[in-house]
Amino acid sequence: MRFYKHIMQSSCWGVRCAALCLSFLFITGVQLRPLGEQEKRMQLEAVKRGILDRLGLHRPPVIREKLNQDEVRNMYLLYQEKLTELRGNMSKEESPQRIVHLLTPKLERNTMSKRKCEKQGNNNHIYHLVFSRTHTFHQELSVMRAELKLCKDILAALRSSWTDSTAQAMVNIYKVVKSSETNGEEEHKLLDSKPIDKETLTLNVESAVQQWVSSSEKCLRLALVIPLDIPFASDGSKQTEGDDALILEVETQEKVHSSSRKARALPADEECKKSEKKCCRKSLSVSFKEIGWSDWIIAPESYTMHFCVGSCPHNYKAASMHTQIKSRMHHISNGATPAPCCVPASYEPMVLMHYNTEGKLTLSPFEDLIVRKCHCA
Repeated sequence: MRFYKHIMQSSCWGVRCAALCLSFLFITGVQLRPLGEQEKRMQLEAVKRGILDRLGLHRPPVIREKLNQDEVRNMYLLYQEKLTELRGNMSKEESPQRIVHLLTPKLERNTMSKRKCEKQGNNNHIYHLVFSRTHTFHQELSVMRAELKLCKDILAALRSSWTDSTAQAMVNIYKVVKSSETNGEEEHKLLDSKPIDKETLTLNVESAVQQWVSSSEKCLRLALVIPLDIPFASDGSKQTEGDDALILEVETQEKVHSSSRKARALPADEECKKSEKKCCRKSLSVSFKEIGWSDWIIAPESYTMHFCVGSCPHNYKAASMHTQIKSRMHHISNGATPAPCCVPASYEPMVLMHYNTEGKLTLSPFEDLIVRKCHCA
């Protein structure tokens, strides 16, 4: 009982209770030894009680009349769809987070030579858009999408100012690069070209932004060629027509390294070794037939439940910076501050197809039952 009270008083207990019916498992499964029959029965009783509590049942329902095979078969299809949906959601959560950056440019007057300017058309005006790097743009980002957006006011002005009925008004965007020629002139590489016949207009500049993000260049320089004279502040510090007249919208995500992919793909590496005493994942097989529930739980027939056991020495599998500080405080305070606990880091979803108290076949998702990985928190 002293050990049980010590756990109840620990600050880690709240985290442990988040995992379904793991309280008994932590008490009875601390020692890494072959399970005795009595210990396994205690663990299975904890599992049974936890599942009944989650389903809002005091005892297993009494099934008086089962559904016919066609009804069961249709429910199986729904069961597979729900399980696929939950696993898809889990994959999305594990994917690197995507962030959308909104950048506004500084506008500079055209520096092209008159000859190059004439090649763009007599009615065209050329502006340099200078985007500055922010602290969120680092070299470990992958650019998923990068679009330069023109606001509706500019597009309306473009359409109203275009008087040439024989040609279609176009908006072009170029990447400005240094020339290898000795004359020092800049080169302009076309990135995208769109007509101004729509209410919204976006120009694809993904290739240029990707190169910029992965480089050490402080600024990205683009050249916008449009048949409209855009007024702007004399110092060129701001756009006109409002701060959102021209917006560079960039969607990025962190690059996924092969080691991270391997860690997610091989959760079995978390399994406890025979001599392992540090935080790891221990397994418990649950067969609904063996525990006498196969009459009301149709699928799955069995599953492997994992739980987290073991010690958390300093900086071992630390879940966060907070965990590292907590571990250091534990040592400094000679145990007055609780040490980090070995707890679940992620879960595998499971769906129960079962009869309810009304004799109807139903689906109950469990998203926090099967532990995939453990860490110290």
